Amino acid sequence: MGIEELKKQFIVDEDLLKSRLEPVVTMALAHCRIDKDGGVEIRNPALSGKDQVKLTLAARAIGAEMDSAISRDLTVAEIAKFTGLPPNQVRARGKDAIEDKFALSPRSGIYRALPHKIEPFLKGLSTPSTGKR
Repeated sequence: MGIEELKKQFIVDEDLLKSRLEPVVTMALAHCRIDKDGGVEIRNPALSGKDQVKLTLAARAIGAEMDSAISRDLTVAEIAKFTGLPPNQVRARGKDAIEDKFALSPRSGIYRALPHKIEPFLKGLSTPSTGKR
């Protein structure tokens, strides 16, 4: 097999999150959903504040893959609105998400999930009915 053929197999055109979108959305639906304006509804109130922030970031990243009108970036105020957490706690949990290498902050007060971290995060979340993590 030539180098060009190997390159075509190794370097893919599609976004890796987009290629795994169906199972990722199925996992996310157990915990949250998103409206057409990008508003995130957390359906699993038993999650920790840290997991709520990560789930909100994950939901928006997934939504942005499905609809280009939805931004994958979230402000502290948006995350606070969707989670019910106070802004200072959102900032602390956002810092945790960055330290966990789950998210990045392109600008001060803005957070964005890293696409390759979303599926493993969702797999590790406890399901509302079982409580297992």
